[in-house]
Amino acid sequence: MALTVGQLVTYADKFFVVDFAFFWGLVSLTVGACFYIMQTGFLDLFFDGFKKLGAVVIPKSRSLEKVDMQLKKDPSLISWKQSVFRKAKMLFLGIGSGMTLFSVTALFFI
Repeated sequence: MALTVGQLVTYADKFFVVDFAFFWGLVSLTVGACFYIMQTGFLDLFFDGFKKLGAVVIPKSRSLEKVDMQLKKDPSLISWKQSVFRKAKMLFLGIGSGMTLFSVTALFFI
């Protein structure tokens, strides 16, 4: 049903619709995996090194450093960031796995 609707909307053959769904499913899975990696904190050390290099090249004022420290310790901001990352991860992984599963199963019925 969805394959026929996709074919009617795009005026394309069925294989193009399946390829299109598979491609965007993989892209969505990749974005979801990036959100998952960012949420685990695996790359925090890597990004902290770039922040230190940036601080050497462009020095910050004391007031800006003070505000940065306050923002790092703000519990409401931290919980909001975690909530956004969790929802984005679930959204992209769900859409990606759904589209990929759709394209794989659609190949069996073409």
